[in-house]
Amino acid sequence: MSDFVVVSTAVTDDIKLANGKTIGRHLGGAGIYALSGIRLWTESVVLVTGVGEEFERDYGGWFLNNACKMDGLFVKDKHTAVSCVTYLEDGEREETPLYGSEHYLRLEATPEEFESFVKDAKGVYIFKDTNTAYWQKTLALKKKYGFCLEWEINASAATRENCEMVQKIASQCDIFSLNKREAFALLDVDQLDQAIEILSKWPVPAIYLRVGRDGAIVISNNQVLQIPSVRGITAVDPTGAGNSSTSGFLYGWCRNESPTLCGIRGSVSAAHCITQYGPPSFTEELSHRAAAEAAAMQQEV
Repeated sequence: MSDFVVVSTAVTDDIKLANGKTIGRHLGGAGIYALSGIRLWTESVVLVTGVGEEFERDYGGWFLNNACKMDGLFVKDKHTAVSCVTYLEDGEREETPLYGSEHYLRLEATPEEFESFVKDAKGVYIFKDTNTAYWQKTLALKKKYGFCLEWEINASAATRENCEMVQKIASQCDIFSLNKREAFALLDVDQLDQAIEILSKWPVPAIYLRVGRDGAIVISNNQVLQIPSVRGITAVDPTGAGNSSTSGFLYGWCRNESPTLCGIRGSVSAAHCITQYGPPSFTEELSHRAAAEAAAMQQEV
């Protein structure tokens, strides 16, 4: 069994840049990047999701070469999901599932499918909307097994109409993660300090508010902490920065580290996921470098 469980998608990202340049297809998806964010610090992590029949042929080598387990991957369709990612000039992006939204949702792991993996887990990362039946079952599993639960909200669920439901679910989690754009839409505000003020009143042990190049804001224990991003990094592809930073935070939180160090781990995880297209390759040297970066940032912060 693994200490950490990631419940989200593994897809093929078909990337098109804002200048019209087509990059081509790479392994991606929220689950792959969240897996990477934890894998930077430990091998004891597993991704649980549905995939297509060709997934092992196309991407099994990456899992093998990076000591990532494949026992949480269930073949649920002929095709793995393909996400057509188009970057816009303002830095935002649009994602369209090639085989349609129903196919994409069908590949998601259900609580019944991931239960056996979370029984002995320390931390569980979930990327999801506010589906009521899903959360009833998932929160029942948390109560039953006692793992630390981190929820990164799907952008589609971050709406003003959903705010009450989001707060209700988040208050039953240990960590709630969202980015600035999602916070503005969810809370119906247009200033960061307004979002922070509202979120500070939510009864959640830790809220991880991602602010892009400026790093993240951690709201925990009546404190608001500014966590910088890693300096000196050349961002090649920002895809997955939020997923990897969120899961990196979870790793530190489950080790009872300070909210500041948890946030720093998140920044370092993100930094190593955006320096290439697709997820990174993990080596002992990379792990040592990440640890050194985290230690240096902790001294500065």
